[in-house]
Formats: sequence, C-alpha cells, structure tokens
Amino acid sequence: MNFSRQLKCIGSLTGITLLVACGGNSDPITKELNRHLEVDIQDFDVDKSSLYPGQSLRIEWRSEGAVLFDARLYLSEDRTISNSDIRVIDEECGVEHNDHCHAAREVEFTCDFDSDNYFSCYEDGDNIGAEDLTEYLTQLPFENYLILELCSHGDCETRITRLTFY
Repeated sequence: MNFSRQLKCIGSLTGITLLVACGGNSDPITKELNRHLEVDIQDFDVDKSSLYPGQSLRIEWRSEGAVLFDARLYLSEDRTISNSDIRVIDEECGVEHNDHCHAAREVEFTCDFDSDNYFSCYEDGDNIGAEDLTEYLTQLPFENYLILELCSHGDCETRITRLTFY
C-alpha cells in the first residue's frame, strides 16, 4: 500500500465510508481498527409480538462501534442463548455494499412464518436463513423469545423481545 493511501485509511478512524475505499472487509487496516472497537446495538425494533401462519415479521436494527462482526438471530424458550435454541440467521457483517448486514447502517430482516411451520428470513430479497419449526413448536400458541446477537472478536451484545407463534 502506498504512503498516501495509507494516510487516507488511517485518517478515517471515524469514517466508515473511507474504510470501504481502503479495501473493505479484507483490508488489514480495517481489521486492525476493528480489533479496538466493541460492537454495540443502537436500535432494535420488531414490528409484531405475535405471528400467525402466512404472516411476516420485520426486524430492524442498527449497530455502532465495530465494523466487522457477526449477526445471529435466535428463537429461544428463555432469554438466554443456549444449544437448544434455533439459530435462524448467522451472517458476517461488514462495510461492503453487498453485505447482508452493514455496519453503522439500519439493517432490516424480514421473516416469514409459513403454514408448514417454516420460519424463513430475508434481507434485500435474499434468503439468509430458514428453519423448520415443527419439532420446536410443541404446542400453539407457543411463547418464546427472539434474540438478536452481534459479536465482534468475542465481545457480544444482545437484544431480546417476546414472540408468540399461533
């Protein structure tokens, strides 16, 4: 990397746009800067607390801090992530325009609950996760929690909301 390009990247500690110009998610400077940042969930909103077959759920969130992180969406019978939970989404997030979840921008996942008990999630029309909930939904209505987890280099933050399947 030449000296002037290196200065542009180093000078962009607070500007995510310039980090993209420096090579995006794979750029060594982006990775080094990210090591010193924790991921933080600034906004989290779910448009429904109950879901019937044939309905969709909109999940909106925004992160701050780390620019390279993992986003996971779980269905859980309690408020704690465990091995018995259903992981519906597991995405690597970054600063590149084609990432399904993007650092420091509002992200929207849309999840459909189908009559055959499939719970499928999309971002920008791309399917990013689908699970058959037939064995998980032991009875209807079924009360559980929707958990959004963002993790960067071992540091994780979660947001939780109640969701009832009918």
